[in-house]
Amino acid sequence: MSERTRARKAISVLLGISLAVGGLAWFVYMLLFTVEPVKILFWMMPTTIFGAGVAILWDDIKSP
Repeated sequence: MSERTRARKAISVLLGISLAVGGLAWFVYMLLFTVEPVKILFWMMPTTIFGAGVAILWDDIKSP
């Protein structure tokens, strides 16, 4: 694996981890600290961000 490929994979892993953790943290924050009813759109945003992070990590794990 070349240096450029390793650097891209490292950046991709960091991006995936940050998106997954950020989406999960946002979801937990909304779950614990919102009092009033929240539109479904606001619940979809952290779920989508978490899903994107997991998809990036899954792609990195599956590819050699």
